[in-house]
Amino acid sequence: MKDRLLLSILLGGLAMLVVELRFEHREALGETWHAWIPLAYAAATLLAGAVTLLVWSPGWRRALAVLFAAGVAVGLGGLWFHSGGHPIHNVLGVLAVWRLPPGQVGAIKIGSQPPALAPLAFCGLGTLGLLACYKAG
Repeated sequence: MKDRLLLSILLGGLAMLVVELRFEHREALGETWHAWIPLAYAAATLLAGAVTLLVWSPGWRRALAVLFAAGVAVGLGGLWFHSGGHPIHNVLGVLAVWRLPPGQVGAIKIGSQPPALAPLAFCGLGTLGLLACYKAG
């Protein structure tokens, strides 16, 4: 029962991420095809998750584990797209912000580019979901 509860919480977190993502990607969805990737992934994972929670069979838990593992790839792909194909440069730029005094924005104009690290939320949820599915199995 604890395993189902844990997976329910993770799927709830994914559902909240989808709500936020749909809002944040509202403009990008009409401009680029890759803005649809996390929404399509999340829809498939939520659907498979609902079936898994209802049926609770080893096969469905394995399928859900595969989808959660794919979440790591979705997050890394999002990092690539959000950074314009230069993830290391962008991540170093994000980390350099820690050297700025509070209230300073540095050389980055706020809202001028997508948040580079935001897609890594899929990596975190995917990893936790993968662990939860293997624990349940």
